[in-house]
Amino acid sequence: MEELIRELEHFGLSEKEASVYLASLELGPSPVQDVSHKAKVNRATTYVMIESLLNRGLMSSFVRGKKRYYASESPDRLRSVLRLQRRELEQKERELEGVFPMLAALYNAEGAKPQIRYLEGVEGAKTVRELFQKLDGEILQILSSESETVAEELESGREEHIRTIAGNAVPYRALVVMDGTDFNRFPKWPNLEVRAVPRSLFPNMHAEITVRGNTVCMYSYKSAILAIVMTSQEIADGIRTLFELAWKAGEGFPSRKS
Repeated sequence: MEELIRELEHFGLSEKEASVYLASLELGPSPVQDVSHKAKVNRATTYVMIESLLNRGLMSSFVRGKKRYYASESPDRLRSVLRLQRRELEQKERELEGVFPMLAALYNAEGAKPQIRYLEGVEGAKTVRELFQKLDGEILQILSSESETVAEELESGREEHIRTIAGNAVPYRALVVMDGTDFNRFPKWPNLEVRAVPRSLFPNMHAEITVRGNTVCMYSYKSAILAIVMTSQEIADGIRTLFELAWKAGEGFPSRKS
């Protein structure tokens, strides 16, 4: 019985509603005191649960003589309830789609303070990638090519992310702090340009900075994967300007353009 109660809870019934429904289903048409005793729910609460089940169409009642009897509807009724819930959910999804643009506009509205989010771990990295795929404009990135144990976790989902970016022919420029000039680890796709920066100039670079549209993401992964995502047009434009200064300063560095 406990297992059935748990299963009915998955359909949206409370524990006491499920107990009363199953008790009535087993007893057949019965007065409330019998249902209460069988369900092990006090009588006052049983009345409340029965009222809720009546409203859901899972129980019915009738008067015989001077007594009112209650009976659970056939389990087939649960299918009808699920279909109704599915229709209600679909209706809510349609309503959400109608207001979603307005909600998104409010969420992305520029205010006095930038929106800041902190994300950790592999799932955090996945969230950041999905966010940047939805933005518009060129991707600018400063990163390190060093190979570290924690950084290797960032490889999870990276290839799929790269395929999506490449498939959309997104302009992409990257300044990479690295030893040597081996660009083989970087994929080739249209509109990608990579410029190597000697590690000797920036030996303490253990992070990534990415900017696209009105959003900036900073990754730290030397000891743990942590991402800080800032949504602010002014800050994004400031980081973009700093990138352009660095890009021009590195015109003499080795580069590869796909």
